[in-house]
Amino acid sequence: MTDPHDETGLVGKVLVIWLVLFGLLAVVMVDAGSILFANVQVSDAAQTAASTAASTYRNTRDVEVSCKAAKETVPPDEGIEFPKAFCKIDTATGEATVKLRKDVGTLVAGRLGFTQDLTVVEIEETGRPPIL
Repeated sequence: MTDPHDETGLVGKVLVIWLVLFGLLAVVMVDAGSILFANVQVSDAAQTAASTAASTYRNTRDVEVSCKAAKETVPPDEGIEFPKAFCKIDTATGEATVKLRKDVGTLVAGRLGFTQDLTVVEIEETGRPPIL
């Protein structure tokens, strides 16, 4: 027959372990959500910029003006960066390719070596000129 006093504190230990696991899961979910939101945000900004550049190039036939118009569509307060050659326009087809980058602020993922790459979002989108 087992002595009921041998299991003293077992429920408390299990509860602590579950709370720690729940806390870790919460941190992972917040980081994953931040990275996913940044991907959607940068992708949307890149698509809008690429479409604007292609449309502007169709109207002006000026690559510099088109890339400037694309840059102006990206909201400045969202932390999105422009790589050196962020905008390329194929003068034969009028297609514009825009590349944007954002460093995502995370709780833990940006501080760990093996997950650090996940916190840098780089999106490249191509826009075609309007048909009309």
